[in-house]
Amino acid sequence: MGLLFYVPVFGSIIGFVLTILGVFAGNTPGFMEEYQILVLNTSALGRNYVPALSQATKRGLSEVTVLSDEYANVTLSNTGSKVTFRAKHSNGTEVTIDIDLDEITDNDETISDTTKQLLKRKLTLAAAEGVLAGMTADAAADDMAAVLGISQFYSLHIMNVCEGTFAPNATAIGAWYNVSDCTTQLNAKQLNMTELINSELDDNFEDGGSITRLGGSKSLQDVMNRIPTIGIVLAVFYIVGAIFAGLSVLLTFASVVTRSMFSKETVLANMGVSSMASLSLLIAALVLTVACKSTVSSINRLGKDTIGMEAIQGTKFQSLTWAAFAMMALCMLYWMHQMHADSKAAAAKPSKKEAD
Repeated sequence: MGLLFYVPVFGSIIGFVLTILGVFAGNTPGFMEEYQILVLNTSALGRNYVPALSQATKRGLSEVTVLSDEYANVTLSNTGSKVTFRAKHSNGTEVTIDIDLDEITDNDETISDTTKQLLKRKLTLAAAEGVLAGMTADAAADDMAAVLGISQFYSLHIMNVCEGTFAPNATAIGAWYNVSDCTTQLNAKQLNMTELINSELDDNFEDGGSITRLGGSKSLQDVMNRIPTIGIVLAVFYIVGAIFAGLSVLLTFASVVTRSMFSKETVLANMGVSSMASLSLLIAALVLTVACKSTVSSINRLGKDTIGMEAIQGTKFQSLTWAAFAMMALCMLYWMHQMHADSKAAAAKPSKKEAD
């Protein structure tokens, strides 16, 4: 078969390995986490309640009166990362909670009892918004998500969605993804990142919570609702691509034996499976390049400077997908070349007999 035969051998193997890595990236906490389809950065969610972030001029607040619910009058005293929260209910009962924002992300064994009260959400969402209103820009950048009781990022993968915090912190240069939890694999409902965030906000406060209650527009919600569709489409075509890439590996090695006995059938079978693999991966790559990019752009336009909802496209995953497609396309071209060569050889035989 010659040295040219190594093209489909190595091409199919590399294409299959890249496709499998794309399918299983992020399927367990920490495994290839940086290879996401997209990431929702929620570390600044609620920035519209932080004057130091929403106003051009940063200023420190020593005493802030915040909007309260119908049951309580709320005031907040802020000294650095130490926050004293006072709520006076209509029945005369007064509750005081001291919160150390630096302790919110610590282990349960080390944080104070008052911080545990915050983690258990003994406050209303309006009260949490009051805490945000008193935070400095530096404190807000690292602790806003903890105050709301949500993760700092939510990443979409082929198999699931993962969430966690940025380490060492959200503002550090070169911060990495510290994954705390991932959803069930291949569960279409759990790919809805909007519902996941809304569910956590709703569970964390006495009066419930949601992206809409934090100031998110309906247009933003509509754009974010595209994410599950993108995830499902990519999962389907990636899994199909992986199956056919795997078949391509098997048929390529089998062709060492079958090429001499069933030449035409061998070439057609290999060309068929490599074509299906490359087509599936091409569709996945185009979805990433066009649909995913458009969704990320729209989320940033509608949410980044308003409520602090930022979307980031996974460029590493996109590059991996295009590379897998290129490998399988190379295999397809090889077998197309072999079919053309066989056709020419078959056409040349009658001509040679006539000449004799």
